Amino acid sequence: MHNGQSEIRMIWLMTLLIVGVGAWFLKIPVLSYLCAAALVMSVMQYVDAIQKPLENMTLTNSAATTLTSKVPLYLASIVAVVAGLMGWNLVVGLAVTVWIFFLFRWLRRLESLLIQLQRSSVGRLPQQDSVLDPVLAPVLAAVVDDPSSAVASTQALGLTAQLRQWLFQGNPVLKVAIVVLIVGVVLLLRFATEHWQLSLVLKLSLVASISLAVTALGYALQSKNRSFALALEGLGLAVLFLTLFFAYYNAVIASFAWAALVFALIMALTLYLSLKQQAIELALMAMVIAYAAPFTLPVRNASAIELVAYYAVINLAVAILSTLRPWKTLNQIAFLITVIIGGGYAFQVGDQSQRSTLSILIVLHSAIFIWLSFRFSQLLAKDDLSQFKLKPALDIALIFGAPIVAYIFIYLIYFEETTVQAMASLGFAILYAGLYQGAKRNQALPLISQSYFSLMLIFLVLIPPILLPEQWSVLGWALEGLLIFSYALWIKSSISRYLAIGLLIVAGLSSLYYWVELPYFPRHMYWGLCVSYFAVVLISNSRADFREQLSPATVSFNALQMLCATSLLFILLLDHLDHAQKLTLSLLMVCGTYLLMNELMLACKASSSWLFAKWLGLVPIFVFALILVIDQTQQGIIVWPSTFERLGFAAAGIMLAILWLRPLLGVRTEKEWVSLGVLISLAMGSLTLLPSMPYISVVILPLLFCAWCYWQVHNPDWKIFWQARSSLILMATWIICSQLLSQQAFQAYLLPILNPFDAVSIAMLAGFIWMLSLQVKSGLDKSIVAILMVLSLLWLSSYILLRALHLYLATPLNELAVWTDGTVQLSLTLLWVGLACMTMRLASHKQLRSVWILGGSILVMVTLKLVLFDLSHIGTLTRVISFLGAGFMMLIIAYIAPIPEHSES
Repeated sequence: MHNGQSEIRMIWLMTLLIVGVGAWFLKIPVLSYLCAAALVMSVMQYVDAIQKPLENMTLTNSAATTLTSKVPLYLASIVAVVAGLMGWNLVVGLAVTVWIFFLFRWLRRLESLLIQLQRSSVGRLPQQDSVLDPVLAPVLAAVVDDPSSAVASTQALGLTAQLRQWLFQGNPVLKVAIVVLIVGVVLLLRFATEHWQLSLVLKLSLVASISLAVTALGYALQSKNRSFALALEGLGLAVLFLTLFFAYYNAVIASFAWAALVFALIMALTLYLSLKQQAIELALMAMVIAYAAPFTLPVRNASAIELVAYYAVINLAVAILSTLRPWKTLNQIAFLITVIIGGGYAFQVGDQSQRSTLSILIVLHSAIFIWLSFRFSQLLAKDDLSQFKLKPALDIALIFGAPIVAYIFIYLIYFEETTVQAMASLGFAILYAGLYQGAKRNQALPLISQSYFSLMLIFLVLIPPILLPEQWSVLGWALEGLLIFSYALWIKSSISRYLAIGLLIVAGLSSLYYWVELPYFPRHMYWGLCVSYFAVVLISNSRADFREQLSPATVSFNALQMLCATSLLFILLLDHLDHAQKLTLSLLMVCGTYLLMNELMLACKASSSWLFAKWLGLVPIFVFALILVIDQTQQGIIVWPSTFERLGFAAAGIMLAILWLRPLLGVRTEKEWVSLGVLISLAMGSLTLLPSMPYISVVILPLLFCAWCYWQVHNPDWKIFWQARSSLILMATWIICSQLLSQQAFQAYLLPILNPFDAVSIAMLAGFIWMLSLQVKSGLDKSIVAILMVLSLLWLSSYILLRALHLYLATPLNELAVWTDGTVQLSLTLLWVGLACMTMRLASHKQLRSVWILGGSILVMVTLKLVLFDLSHIGTLTRVISFLGAGFMMLIIAYIAPIPEHSES
């Protein structure tokens, strides 16, 4: 078990203990109970995670082992919860004691298991694999082989990996100390400028002098301890930046020219030290503090132009560094901070009068980052590329990100002026046409030149939709995206495919804007958008070579397109149809559309990429069907206004089930979602069979399907379908809710069991137990399966009995008075003991030890009921009969159903 995971689990357990005990003393018992339940389940899961590997290893080593049942642990937990809800503190304490006893017994068995494993492994030394952080592995390997190549290996890591390495590896105490010191300096400067009585010039000069001394000390220690020296230099430079800002803010440096000169000197010192020592860490620390410095002032009143212009100066320094050294991470951080912080601040505080200046600054930033990406690729082209394990166009994301983000900002600034938007797009296209011609002459950068050519085409294709008016521009985006996506699949161009995805996203977002702004519903716009989204997904999966080009991101985007297109189709059909049954008709038309698309994709031999898109697209259909059912429900009965709506809804449910089951590949690909979808679809269609008895009607088709799957001996896929946990949860939900909430349980009631509701309940119990037996094969813990079997059997059989007693003897039903009624408690005691007797007798005859333990669990629950309820809540005669009857039956069980031998299972 991984050390990090173990520490997290122990922290989680300690947190539960602390919160639970604290809540108990603060008299918040509900929170204490929740923490106790979470603690119990976490401990059992934690120990179980240790037990299973040990058991597998023991079996592999052919050592004898005795598996420990966790049924007593679950029973003790259930008793503790019930007693806690009833306020029986003594029983809670007893149950907790029993739980702790069996837990330690379980741990002792695990220890014995481990000892067996060690004895069986004597003479064989296990191979010790060194566990290295995957992020550090390439760096450590490079240092061992060649210490000078460590920097190159670091460059091979991505931005996230490098940040993890710098933040969590090396000397974390030193990094935390630097952060704490910088925060302390900020607080010191703010306090000094507001409260200290010394001259402000003297105070800031003192801080600046100390910062220079720290920087010099770090430089002097460079040969002895590089990481510590760089940390000191970064701290000193960071404080210099902060001091300069406080000095200018408090008018100590009144002239902007002088402040700019000092800032340039500090920046020049940073560049010199970073380049001389080849220390990207130093550059990062200084630059990040420089970006954050304006936000450390007591009052942040800088205008949008001032902040964006200030960031442009820092980015110029980054450009100088990257012109001389291929430091990709520095470029990426500069780009992200500029876009997120600088762009967000500009949109927050900027106004209409500043948009011209902001546009010029945006173009300046774009030019800086375009140069950064080009120069970085040039530097890599001159070096040994195998050392970096990267392509020549390493900074490809920055190549596309800088101009596109810049254009997005200009597009938003001039949102209502399509001419300016088109001119900006044309300007970027001309720029990249020129860059393409220049880069094409350099044979070392073919990927760079191809990227410039792609960007030129991107900005050219943006122009026609921009010039279209209002809703027609959305149609332009969508149709252009569809055409480019199809062409990209044909020529196998990933760049063009991502361009098409961007156009389709723009079309969707623009449609929302015009939906709000236009005084009428733009149905033509949404028909075009809906058809385009469907067409993109169908074309993507129509050919094998197209499907091979779909990345996980593209598959996810296609699934979202299907979700949006289905929702749009419902809206459009409801707007277009003028019919009394338009809800059911819309549902049928959408299901029919999906059925046709699915058959078309099956003819094209579509794979899992189509399945995921189809499954997510079906979600709005289920939501719409649920709304339709709720709308037709009156006092617990579904009232269909017409035969057409009833049959149409049934047909829709059948079509949805077919969609989930065709092809059967989906069952093997993702059985949880397929099982959930099929059962819900069959339940939809089944609701129309007996609308006056919805709780019976909803499970008729699922039960028939379950019986059919049970007899499919030669096709194991159907049994895999029922191994899904989602199917188990759905059936368990029906078992609980139907008994509590059904208002038609006594319809056509002839005798106990001989009535529709009891018959369906027994059928559901049989299906549930069969599913639980399949869950054991799929890896579910046997103890949990045994507990669920016992509880489901007792729950349904008890309610069958309770309904009969309520009908014939007028006893309470679904009331708290059930627990104090002597007749009910006596009947339940005899029923449970009888079930235990039959179960244990069968198990003893067949030598099924696990089934015998199941019956024994029922006897344990009977004993608990006798002690907890019958002794205090029922009358004298019924109490006597309960104890005598239970004792007599247990005596018979002990004689006719002895426990099977342990060697049998």
